[in-house]
Amino acid sequence: MSYPGKKSYDLWSPGQKDKTTADVSQGCLARNDERQPDGDGKQGEESERGNWDNKAEFVLSCIGMSVGLGNVWRFPYLAYENGGAAFLIAYLVLQLLVGKPLYLMELVMAQYSNLGPTKVWALNPLAKGVGISMCIISLVVAIYYNVIMAYTLFYFFSSMQKTLPWTVCQDHWENCITERTRAQPDPCTDNVTLYLNMTTPECECVANTTINDLQSFNCTPAYKTSTELFFYKDVIEISEGVEPGNMGAPLWRLALCLLLSWIVVVLCLIKGIKSSGKVVYFTATFPYVILIILLIRGSLLDGAIDGVKFFIIPDWDKLLEIDVWVAAAGQMFFSLSVSFGGIIMFGSYNKFDNNVYGDALLISIMDLVTSVIAGFVVFTTFGGMAKTIGTTVDKVAKSGYGLAFVAYPEALTNLPPPQLWSVLFFFMLFTLGLDSEFGLMETILTCIQDEAPKLRKYKSQMCLGFGVVCYFLALPCVCPGGDYVVTLMDHYGADFSVLILACFEVISVMWVYGVMRFLGDMTYMLGQPSRPIGWPYWVFTWAFAAPIIIAMLFLYRMIQYNPPTYDKDVPFPLFAQAIGWTLLCIVLCPVPLWAIFHAVRTFRKHPGLSIGETFSKMIEPTKEWKPSNGSTRSISEISLDKIGVDNPAMTASDPAPYYNNSSNSNV
Repeated sequence: MSYPGKKSYDLWSPGQKDKTTADVSQGCLARNDERQPDGDGKQGEESERGNWDNKAEFVLSCIGMSVGLGNVWRFPYLAYENGGAAFLIAYLVLQLLVGKPLYLMELVMAQYSNLGPTKVWALNPLAKGVGISMCIISLVVAIYYNVIMAYTLFYFFSSMQKTLPWTVCQDHWENCITERTRAQPDPCTDNVTLYLNMTTPECECVANTTINDLQSFNCTPAYKTSTELFFYKDVIEISEGVEPGNMGAPLWRLALCLLLSWIVVVLCLIKGIKSSGKVVYFTATFPYVILIILLIRGSLLDGAIDGVKFFIIPDWDKLLEIDVWVAAAGQMFFSLSVSFGGIIMFGSYNKFDNNVYGDALLISIMDLVTSVIAGFVVFTTFGGMAKTIGTTVDKVAKSGYGLAFVAYPEALTNLPPPQLWSVLFFFMLFTLGLDSEFGLMETILTCIQDEAPKLRKYKSQMCLGFGVVCYFLALPCVCPGGDYVVTLMDHYGADFSVLILACFEVISVMWVYGVMRFLGDMTYMLGQPSRPIGWPYWVFTWAFAAPIIIAMLFLYRMIQYNPPTYDKDVPFPLFAQAIGWTLLCIVLCPVPLWAIFHAVRTFRKHPGLSIGETFSKMIEPTKEWKPSNGSTRSISEISLDKIGVDNPAMTASDPAPYYNNSSNSNV
């Protein structure tokens, strides 16, 4: 049937020789996989741009980018801190309502058009700034992410010693204890007299049983473990603050590890996806081998069950706390890598008829499974470690760097031979990070080469040049004050900005381009019937659930804003926060600046139009938005007279009218 009051269109132009007909009885498109290109040179352009050699390379690359360091050090602790299984429930709900829909949306956009993160906005030219911001975010993350990979290389080489350096106390470390002696530190022999509200940085004091205004305390030094001191004193040599006077010069050992990491990244990307696609066969699968080995070994430790209980026993009251949902959302974006541009980049190298729906489902499931496996690996080991030293799991559980570079190295000392397990673990961390770094760097290169196709012949030179530039930009991150720089870049340049960008992205596609029109493109590409399985679910999540949830999370983050802090919740100085906000503005400014530029250009190109007509021209898809299979199916043949939120497609009960041959259909 035809949509009331609207003109009906065939999917193919009348002059096309190999015309696909509408299967009226089935209400779907009968696809012909041998369609001929229209002679516009599209296939030659695709050949020059490149495609995956096979499906496995694409899937493994996406899994490698989504499954990264955060699955090992971030997810397990967030689950523990936010109610165990309760956090998993929140994470699953947000995956279904936001994560998976956005992941599929980005893959469909890219595969349908074979366009990268900037060019793909031919579907809504007003929002091209979103793609530019994705490129900048990828650059920011690529710079500091490789610094963390340099840490893993430092530990990797440090593990090749007869005695692991983090298991012994150095002479210049004050109040240091090893893992074996942590439970029973030597007390001070002196008594001190302090007021009740006084503390000292060197001591943790326990009051006598008799409480007076002025009393005696038994003062015990605030001991720190050798693993913690090794990381902060020997590896990053952390300074007292982020002030210029505390930054210091680059640490030569970390600078060399950073250089090695960038050399590996550049060599693997020197031929683009043609080279990185081969590397992921190892880098995307090897971590699972190590995780399974560590899981089996950790499960055999005495006390492992305590760690498992600590990880999975739910605290149902936590589900009522908004902070749990915010934490789950942050982990979802961090883990799946949506709105970073990498998913669009990978999808743009797919063949047109690839089953992207199944790929999105598989990748999102693998991401979740990896996070859960990593959680069991971490907490079974922590359970055994807590049993060994006579304490509880919560005393050994740490977050962030503390989980990967403090608590886990300490736990590895209990696994004989510790050198072997340490080498395997940190090599696994490096390979996990390597896949994510591939995606980030390839996103930057793809954006530039899509905007300037002539540069594709210089792909190797560009990769080398960007590697050199990013290395020097990352040198401040390996100074004694570099840890604070990494925190600023992560907090403002990635974490906070991605949430804002995701909101712009989904609204620009689903509210402006039109959710039903997008669903029609997806159905045409996949060759499925006009009623894809679960299409009401996609309409609901794309048009309503995802944008509303993301907007609410953003508003909550703004209202409850907390700046990055030093230890003991001391906020960064105001000048450092100002630098962070400046970085945030740099990352997001392409969105409004491009919109203003495009608006001015449209006004000049179409003078005399009303504001409404001009806006319609601003958001009208360009000629570049077309199927990547070389067909002549243009947007004018399938679109309605109105688009965006005024598009009747937003409220249609059936997507079929928009891509069925309604002149013959009686469905």
